[in-house]
Amino acid sequence: MTDTSSLTLSGLEKSFGENRVVRDFNLDVQPGEFISLLGPSGCGKTTVLRMIAGFETPSAGQIVIGGQDVTRMTPARRRIGMVFQAYALFPNLTAAENVGFGLKVAGVRRAARAARVAEMLALIGLPEKGGHYPFELSGGQQQRVALARALAPQPRVLLLDEPLSALDAKVRVRLRAEIREIQKRLGITTIFVTHDQEEALSISDRVVVMHEGVADQIGTPPEIYNRPATGFVASFVGTLNRLPAEVLVPVAGHVSIAGYEVVLNRNLPAGPITLGARPEAFRRADSGLRVTVDGVEFMGAVRRVRGHLEDGSQIIWDGFNSAADTAPERGDRVALQIDGRDLISLED
Repeated sequence: MTDTSSLTLSGLEKSFGENRVVRDFNLDVQPGEFISLLGPSGCGKTTVLRMIAGFETPSAGQIVIGGQDVTRMTPARRRIGMVFQAYALFPNLTAAENVGFGLKVAGVRRAARAARVAEMLALIGLPEKGGHYPFELSGGQQQRVALARALAPQPRVLLLDEPLSALDAKVRVRLRAEIREIQKRLGITTIFVTHDQEEALSISDRVVVMHEGVADQIGTPPEIYNRPATGFVASFVGTLNRLPAEVLVPVAGHVSIAGYEVVLNRNLPAGPITLGARPEAFRRADSGLRVTVDGVEFMGAVRRVRGHLEDGSQIIWDGFNSAADTAPERGDRVALQIDGRDLISLED
């Protein structure tokens, strides 16, 4: 069993000259929890990871691992495992030697080291690849070896910096599931950095959506997707329709969207408002929002219909593909309905 610990980041900040890249970042991670830092390039997520690892010194704030303040501690003393995007394997060492490198540096005896390396290679499903050099392994296999190397010394926390971005799509999907399975089996506290929202939503206990150095929202994947806390989170995570609406009854949240009336059952400000809606929230009906179809995309299990409302607003609607159901065509007029609970109030 890997030694796992809690992780607390309090008031973390980082500036490079006049550029403040991380601002008042706070996060409490429970032992064994899998947290993803999600956001666009330049939002500060990798800088947060590097501060946890000890590669960057915070301009302000505190980092505590397992109750121990490590803010000013060297990386080597923090007992953290790190997996990088570019594998960073030693090309002149075999897979087994790469996995055992940290153990050798730590002075672990040869027999114990060999046993741990064998255990790690079995854990990542490559027991027969120990004698192979990195150039003899596929990208996915190299990243598995990098993961085993990070886990071999039994770190308190595992950090993964976009570890799948260099792999092709099918390998990414398979390997992310394997990483999550290994993480659950070991129960190790893990921070995973990614700009891929599907990746973050599919494997995380909680997701931290970062924007301009700030944690815009921290929540479970369903909370992040279904109840975004800010306009940025709503727009960044998933596909979102932005629908101009007029509030008819503020207390009940009774609104009109291009003449279609719906009740949100929550208080809203009077006057014009912008509402968000996921493409899958709409359903075809005999009456409702009048949509003129501009095009249809076949996406396998899903058909994506693009169209516009009578007021000119663009709308995207997803429906399950069915051989028994005739797809709409460009120029068709269809009616869509939506439950008020699926409408999101957006900040402009």
